[in-house]
Order: sequence, then structure tokens, then C-alpha cells
Amino acid sequence: MREPTIVCLGMCNTKGREIRFLAEQVATFGGRPLIMDIGLGAAVDWADIPLAEVLASTGTTLDEVFSAPRAAAIELVARAGAVRIRALRDEGRCDGIISWAGAVGTTTATAVMRALPFGVPKVMLTDMASSDVSGWLGTSDIYISNPTVEQGVNAISRRAIANAAAAVVGMARAPEIPAGTRPLAAITAYGSTTPLVRRCTDFMESRGWDAAAFHGVGVGATMEDLIRDGTITALMDITTSELTNTLFESPYGVSPDWTGTRLTAAGEMGIPQVILPGGMDQAAMGGLHTLPARILEECRTGARPSFRDSGLPYLHNHSVTIVIPLPEEMVELARQIASRLAGTRGPTAFVLPMRGWSAYDQPAEVATLERGWAPGNGDGPTWQPDPAQPGWSRNSTIMRAVLQDSLPRSNPNLDFIVTDMHLLDDSLGELVTGIMGSMLDGTWRKGDFRDVPGVIE
Repeated sequence: MREPTIVCLGMCNTKGREIRFLAEQVATFGGRPLIMDIGLGAAVDWADIPLAEVLASTGTTLDEVFSAPRAAAIELVARAGAVRIRALRDEGRCDGIISWAGAVGTTTATAVMRALPFGVPKVMLTDMASSDVSGWLGTSDIYISNPTVEQGVNAISRRAIANAAAAVVGMARAPEIPAGTRPLAAITAYGSTTPLVRRCTDFMESRGWDAAAFHGVGVGATMEDLIRDGTITALMDITTSELTNTLFESPYGVSPDWTGTRLTAAGEMGIPQVILPGGMDQAAMGGLHTLPARILEECRTGARPSFRDSGLPYLHNHSVTIVIPLPEEMVELARQIASRLAGTRGPTAFVLPMRGWSAYDQPAEVATLERGWAPGNGDGPTWQPDPAQPGWSRNSTIMRAVLQDSLPRSNPNLDFIVTDMHLLDDSLGELVTGIMGSMLDGTWRKGDFRDVPGVIE
């Protein structure tokens, strides 16, 4: 593609000079710039795609936007812009998109960008890049770059804008990568579930599949969308930690701006899935200084378990703090699982390891470097033994009781398997890959695998 068309998106009434400079740089690096106005307060007469034309996509008028409160105006322009950008893509007039904005413009521009398919180059220049950008990214593949300044063409911004323009033109020129012929499976992952992730990855690849590992820190939303569009056709959801993170409103949970629901796409699409509560023993929160005062106080007073009775949560690293869910929170999580899996249309097995769910959720006597927790460091940071049966996890006992009562027994596509195993045990890996193998072979039936040693029910 010698001269890709790059849509230069911006609030032209307040950032006119900046958007024109952006377009000039796109042209300098060999692209064909197409300026699209998404202003909120006034229209300009020089944009290639005027604001009025953008709004006409949804039957919205300029007066409606200009008289609306700021949040409502953003929604009106973003919705119309999303329709218009999809039409431009269909017309062959959008090979990539780039924008430069502050907070309001970034909110509007990224909503438009998210309407484009995965793989279309999208570059957002924003001085808000150092903040939480999850709401702007959503489940899209937007490249966010920090131009340092919000506006002004000067010694600081010129190089940053030129780099971004060169990047989007270069990406648009790049030849399309063939999708390949191997089907794609998704495997959800945490560092603390890595041994099982590796085993599942090796298994799927040995069966002729490609395997994509999705880190359980919010990108499960993207995975669910890729399942719905048919890109992913098998799922080993062995790290469902995002359910816990989302319950705690963690920055590593699913974005509240996402319109989907975690743990539903595979069931709706009818693809084979094996699910485990990997990593659900922990809520991965931000740095210690970002934790809600309520949680810190609960740890200090003992109302919530702390790491080695220190009165503090476990510090995974400077930007991640591990908080242990309370029993009532685990009940809520188990109910979410039951409700979201109840109507699954394809072969689905929920496997519950009673002896723990991650490297952090194990007693000292089984800890090894290979299992992610070195000997001599005591129990894992989230290990909470069941008082009645200390070898089992308290969380497992709680979840087992809820799922036994809540999962529908009448759905022939849904099986619930309880094991006297830990998620990191080799025997658990054999069971999980065996179940998926039978699903891929078309031989799986609810109730299978009850004769496997270590399976309780």
C-alpha cells in the first residue's frame, strides 16, 4: 500500500492547529490524511469530514451536540463517529487512524477507534497516557503514546507527533499477516498458575492448535470478544482471576466500560471449554498506597487475613498488592460462576481442585520452586486451610457447596468435577487436558472422568 489513507481525528475547533500539523506529518511520511472533526463546541469549515457529516450518520444535529451537557455531547459525537468510521473503512477510506487530544478528546476519539476491527492501526496521542487508560482501550488494540503536552506545536511535541505519524503510516503499509490454518485456543494465565498454563499450551499445540495465553488482568474481555467473533474456538479458562479482581473493583479487573460479561462467550457460542478457579484465591489490586482505606483497616484489625499476620496485604511488587477474599466474597464469586455457566450450549466442564488454586494458595509442605513458591518461605500468601479438613482450601469448600446447590443438573452440556488435587499437581494437568481432548474428539459426555484417581465427584 503505497499511500494509505489515515484518518486524522480531532476536536478541530479547539485543536485545529494540532490536528492540521498531525495531518501534515502523516503526508510527510507517505500517507493520505483525511481530517475528521469530532468537536463538541463548534464546527469548522476546513475538515475533510465535517462534524455535521459525522453527526448525520446517526441523525444527530449540531444544535443537539452544542446544547447538551459535556458528557452527553461526548456520547452523541462518539456514537456518530463510530458509525461514520465503520462506513469509511467499508468504503476503503480508512487504512489507519490517529488522534491527538486531552482528556475529553481522548474519550471521544478512542470511542471512535474502538469501532474499527482488530488489526486496523490505531494511535492515540494523549497527555493522559500516564493515568489509567483501561477505559479508553476497552478491548481494542489502540496504541497510546504520550506527547507530553496537550497542545501546541513546539520543540517538545514536534518529534513526538512525527514519530506517531510515521508509526501509523508504517503500520498501515505493512502487508496483511495471513491468519494461518491452525485453529486458535485461548488459555487464561497468571504467573501463579504458570505450570498448568504451560502444560495446557503444550497439549493444544500437540493437537495441531495455536494457543494464545491471556493474562487474567482485564484482557479476558478481549478474549470473550474474540470468542464471539469466531477467532477463538476452544477455551481452557484455567485462570478466572478476573472475577475476583472485578468484584474488588481492581484496576486489574474487567473494565466497567466493557459491555460484555466475563465467563459467558464460550457458553453462548457453544465451543468446548474447561474452567478452573485459578487465581481466584487473590484479588490483585494496585500499589499499597492505592488500596481503599476499608481494606487496609480490615487487614490491620484482623477482620481480613493479612500476610503472616502482619496487618498488611502481600506485596506482589510495587504496583500489585494481593488481597485475600473473605468467605462472603467467595460465596458471591461462586454464585457468579453458577449463573454465567447455567445455560452453556457447548461441552463445558468446571473442575474444582480442593487443595488450592495457585502458587500462592498452597501450604508450606508442598511448596517448591517449580510450583512457584520456594521452600522455607512458609505457606503461600493466600493459603487459608479448611478448618474441618486442613489439607483442603477453605475457598474450595465454600465454592463446592455453592456450586452443588446452584449449578443446574439438567443441562447435559455442563459438568461439575471435584478433585482431591491442587491446581498445580501433575495429576490435575492430566485430567484437564484429558477432558479437553475428549471434547475436541467429540467423545465427551457429562459424567465422564469419574473413574480418574483423585476425582471425588
